[in-house]
Amino acid sequence: MTALEKRILTAVVLLPPLVGVILFGKGWLFALLVGAVAILCAGEYFRLFFSSARDRWSGIGVTGLVYLSAVFLPFQAAGAAVLCCVSLMVFSFLAGGESHAEKARGAGLATLGAVYIGAFLSTYPRTIALPGGEHWVFLGLIAVFGGDISAYFVGTSFGKRHLLKSISPNKTVEGAVGGLAASIVLGTGYGALFLHGVPLWFVSLASAGAGVVGQAGDLFESLLKRAAGVKDSGTLLPGHGGMFDRVDAVISAGPVLYLFAWLAPLAGGQ
Repeated sequence: MTALEKRILTAVVLLPPLVGVILFGKGWLFALLVGAVAILCAGEYFRLFFSSARDRWSGIGVTGLVYLSAVFLPFQAAGAAVLCCVSLMVFSFLAGGESHAEKARGAGLATLGAVYIGAFLSTYPRTIALPGGEHWVFLGLIAVFGGDISAYFVGTSFGKRHLLKSISPNKTVEGAVGGLAASIVLGTGYGALFLHGVPLWFVSLASAGAGVVGQAGDLFESLLKRAAGVKDSGTLLPGHGGMFDRVDAVISAGPVLYLFAWLAPLAGGQ
């Protein structure tokens, strides 16, 4: 079985439960699903940079606390910010290495992981709680994954100019443009069908925002893997690598998607 066939099979198996939870699991069930994804991603992220089990489990724990605080506590952003500051101070003493420079590096990497994974993913339960939130979540996923698939095929067929060769040698400018075009078209089409009352220009802008930031997130995760000297963050998903490999673009798109969903009523949406 080829890598592409494995990717398709994995997507076919995982897609129906995901759709079901988004449609019928608004609230605790969806928050728990996203939280489980955050923990899996955190586990892979901290294995990239920390050899000590103590450091890895501490980082996973802090990521979980940031996620929970941002989802459930009053004044979510403030609560997450406080926990991030606490994590930075704790890791400045606990993070791997004996020298001050190593401890500072560990503190920075740990805080990056907690914020990037825990806080960014926390925006999805916040989004689904908004009016029409399940459709905004679907729009984001369609824009991100549709753009990713299109970028792969356009880049494979027509790609000539490298986008950022030192970070991701297989990505091309042509693939990025094709992916963004697909994000806009697919996201706008979905919004036209299900986000009634929201102007199409606003839906198109949201789709473009999710597509651009999603591609940036994919490149950012590639940079992290380059820094760690690995090809994939894990082996959990056949054909995809690790969970972090699969949802890197989704993580980055989360805050942008939430912002557009929150602003939709001001643009004329219901």
